[in-house]
Formats: sequence, structure tokens, C-alpha cells
Amino acid sequence: MRKALWLIQTLILAACGARAQNAPATPDLPPLALDDFSSVVRDQIQEAYADVRAHPDDDTANGRLGMILQTYGLFQEAAVSYRRAGQLAPSAFRWDYYLATVESAGGHCDQSAVTLRRALRIAPDYVPAQLHLANCLLASADLSESEELYGSIVKQHPDNADAYYGLGRARAASRDFAGAADAYGKACALFPEFGAAHYALALIYRALGQDGKADEQVQLFEKNKDGAPPPNDPLLNDVRALNLSATNQVQMGIELERQGRLEESVTAHEKALEIDSHMVQAHINLVELYGRLGQFEKAEEHYRAAARLEPGSVESYYNYGVLLLTAQKFEQAENAFRKAIEIDPFHAAAHNNIGYLWERQGKLVEAACLP
Repeated sequence: MRKALWLIQTLILAACGARAQNAPATPDLPPLALDDFSSVVRDQIQEAYADVRAHPDDDTANGRLGMILQTYGLFQEAAVSYRRAGQLAPSAFRWDYYLATVESAGGHCDQSAVTLRRALRIAPDYVPAQLHLANCLLASADLSESEELYGSIVKQHPDNADAYYGLGRARAASRDFAGAADAYGKACALFPEFGAAHYALALIYRALGQDGKADEQVQLFEKNKDGAPPPNDPLLNDVRALNLSATNQVQMGIELERQGRLEESVTAHEKALEIDSHMVQAHINLVELYGRLGQFEKAEEHYRAAARLEPGSVESYYNYGVLLLTAQKFEQAENAFRKAIEIDPFHAAAHNNIGYLWERQGKLVEAACLP
């Protein structure tokens, strides 16, 4: 009996040892070069790094470090952290998903597709992961499977403009121009400010010989060059929320302004200046924002700061001119618009505003002669 128990224990230990030998080794924490980051960001990264050192077997600590590294574009280092977290918690969808996103961001789409398939076995209904996989398949020239996956997404989620845009790209790559036009058209209908979709649709209309329609799409693209559907990815939103850089705060502020949330946009821009008081773009944007809110003294303060930091900024002079125009300080507004034109002689909006001011003064002939 004792010999039997001893044999069983020996077999169990041997099996465990074999499993341990076959298991991939946990990768070491990556070395970090943080000299180019602000002190706020460095402190955030170093604190998360120290937390992992203190709790090396905690998947959440490892994953959070990966998220922080990812939000600042340190994709290779983030991938190491996500692999560590994934080994500690193999059934956790988010670590595989995050790993796939940094793999694709680093240009490793084939590997990203493998990781995404593994992640989707855990959470098959997470649409952003499906889209990422379809994008990777398209980038890898797997046109048939990418088109099939995009088609499956739009069938289940007919309000997804990104999926229709991807479907258009897959069809265009297969030279199904009529099908591509249909998909791009639906993407534009769902999100009229979708600049890339308008441009792609213009190219398809050119290929189909429909130049009039192509010209219309080019004009819509020119109005919305950077327009895109808002990211509807809760997991990647969690990554973005960890970004404490001044640049990210300004980007958040711009998006809030687009949504008409002016006071929240001001808060985001002011937060950017708390992080980096020399960020000219934040000052420039605040000139317009405070002007729209009727807080002219604050707007003036930020114009002075922007002019001091970057005397040759066209946008600074233009925004200041709009502020003065709103305050009905017409002569000073014209001077500001003229300074903008001195730097950029083809600044159409500045010319238009001077034309408006001249029309107010009855200078109709002069206004008509403006470029």
C-alpha cells in the first residue's frame, strides 16, 4: 500500500515537473528609457513599474503597467507586460486583446491576428476585437476572410460606420468597385464627417467614371479631413484615460469642443497647461474657447501667452481676431487678421473676415477685390 502511494506521488510530481518545464518562461520586465517624458508621466510609469516589482505574480499590476506603457506609445515594452499578465491569468480576455493591439501598432499584424483569435475564443462578441482582426486580415492581404468578417459585423451591427468602411476597403482591394461604393456610402451616411470614407468613395467614383459624384466626395473630404467616428472601444478607452500628457489633454479638449461641451473642453486645456505651461496650442485653443464663452479677459490672457511663446503663429492671430470681432472691436480685429495674412497670405478665413469688416464700413468695392 505504501509502495502504491509512493508511486502515485512520484507520478504526480513528475507530471507537474514536466508541465513546469513545458510552460513558457515569464519574460523579464523590460528596461525603460524615460528621459523624453515629463516628470508627471515619468512618475506615473515608475510607480506602476515599482508595483510590479513588489507584486510580480499579480496579473492586474502587470497589465496596468502595460496599459500605461501603451498609452505613451511604448508598444514593445507594453507587449512584455501584457504577456506576463496573460501567463498569470490565461482566461483574462483584456490582456490578450491589449497584447494584440500593441502587436498591430508595432507592425506585427500576422502575430496580432493569432493573438486576436485566441482572445475572441474567450469573448467572441467583443466587436472592437472583431474589427481589429478584420483590419489585420486586410493588411495581410487575406481579402476573402476580411470581407467575410466585416460583412458579419455589419450584419449584426448595421450602425457601425467603421465596419462599413472596412468592408469598402476589402471590396475595393478585390476590385468590386460597385460593392465598395455601396459600403463606403453607408459609412458616410452613418457618420457624415467621416473624412477617410469620403476620400475613398471619391476614388471609387473616379474608377467607375462618375466624376461628378467624385468631386462631391472630394469637397466633403476637404471639409472633414480628420473626421472619424468616435472610438467605441471601452477597453482602449481605459488605456487612453491613463494618459496624463499635455498633448492628450488637448486632444480630449478638442473632442469635447466638437461635442459642444465648451466648459469641459476648457478644463481639459487648462489641465494641459498645468502639465506643460509652454504648450502653445493649448493657449491658442483657449483664446477661441473663452471667447465663445464670453470670458474675454481670460481669452486675452491666453492670446498674450501664445504670442509670447510663438510670435509667428497664424492661428493665434486669427483666433485673436475672431475674439475681437465678437467683442465688436472692429479696428483691432482687422489688425489681427492682417497679421495672420502677413504670415500666411492665402489664409482664406482671415481674408473673408476682413471683407466682412469692410462691408460693414461700406467699402464694397475693396471687399469685392479681396482674394
